[in-house]
Amino acid sequence: MLQISLLLLIASIWFPGATRIAGTDGSLSFLLALFCAVVGVASYGELGKRIHRTEATLATALLTTAALIIILSLLSMLHADNPMRAMRAIFAQIFGFATIPAIAALSTRKNGEVLIDRLVTAMIVMSVATACLVVIGLGGAKFADRAEGYFKHSNQLGIALSAGLPLVAARLVATRKHRVLLAGCMIAVLLGLVKSGSKTNFVVGVAGLGLFFALYAIYLAVRRQRPLTVIAGVIAAPLVLQTALIILQSLNPRAYRLLMTQMSGGEAHSMVSRERLWTISINLGLQHPFTGVGAGQPIGDIAPHSHNLFIEYFRTLGVPGVGLITVMVLLVAIFLVSAVVPTLMGHGRSRYATNTNVMLLGSAVCVWNYLVANQMSDSFGPSTAPFFWIPLALLVAYRSMQRSPAPEPEPSRVIYAGAMPPAVRTLEI
Repeated sequence: MLQISLLLLIASIWFPGATRIAGTDGSLSFLLALFCAVVGVASYGELGKRIHRTEATLATALLTTAALIIILSLLSMLHADNPMRAMRAIFAQIFGFATIPAIAALSTRKNGEVLIDRLVTAMIVMSVATACLVVIGLGGAKFADRAEGYFKHSNQLGIALSAGLPLVAARLVATRKHRVLLAGCMIAVLLGLVKSGSKTNFVVGVAGLGLFFALYAIYLAVRRQRPLTVIAGVIAAPLVLQTALIILQSLNPRAYRLLMTQMSGGEAHSMVSRERLWTISINLGLQHPFTGVGAGQPIGDIAPHSHNLFIEYFRTLGVPGVGLITVMVLLVAIFLVSAVVPTLMGHGRSRYATNTNVMLLGSAVCVWNYLVANQMSDSFGPSTAPFFWIPLALLVAYRSMQRSPAPEPEPSRVIYAGAMPPAVRTLEI
């Protein structure tokens, strides 16, 4: 039941506009998240004994921080102009309780690796399906030159696709089966990212893809494996980047023009708008330094959020809010380093657990992409928060599986047709 609920949750987060209840986007996802949270948290006390102490401590610290943010958000409803909008911040944190304990519970089962692999497959399938809808413009997926899919804004679609892209790349290099199909899936997600028209997330997605393959090259070099693959990757990297820019110029000229303006030092309209938005948000935070204006409150009629994670929490929840979100980001950053570096260096079992290692690197890049994108694009909104919590939960699960002792091979026994010779019986004893 828990596995099915997680699979349904993964499917629903890609269509927040189509899974609404009573006019609220993503309501079905939230109900599924609540169910997963109740089941997962109820078993978390037992899980702490079966997963490694480091991962258990990290999960407890993250969920404690999320709980404090929820409490602050609830208290902010007392002075917020629109109290119901505070539920946006609460929804975003609930997904942490829904995913980390539940995915950890699956990873500790006997067939945990298979169950986690199914969740990753679901993420890949949904990212490819969403990208294909955007590319061909079916349903509500076409919006002028900026595709939004079934999200409210193209930036949210861009965050979702850039967060899913490293998982596709990781599966591509980790498995020997269906590589042509997976390569096509990666191209489809890249095309969907291009069609979204989100410049920030296009850069984040392509850079994240490059970061993953760079980490994978280090991983191979440390183990002295596939030297030709590493050399070919170094040669192909600039060619792939140039190809991505050509595709962007061809399919989305507006996004390409604005991106080139920003990269050349010019002032693009979107950057000027963001700088103005940040200034207004900081001033609002300074006017209410200890309480903020209230969780989830829009910036007048200008924008629904501040387009920066830290500024948004300072504006809405004041110094306590920005302090808590800073603690959360620092915890995640420390865990990223502590998980990726030993994996690259090949400490302990991580030297041989190839599939787990590669998927860990892919999950880590997904989390990194989301954090970077939220400094310019979204602000940990409820529609995109699952694309932070699910890869983070996968990262915790893979790191826990990586630390678990490798199964010892059973000693080989020779079966004799007749009675066992006395000498062999003596040696066996």
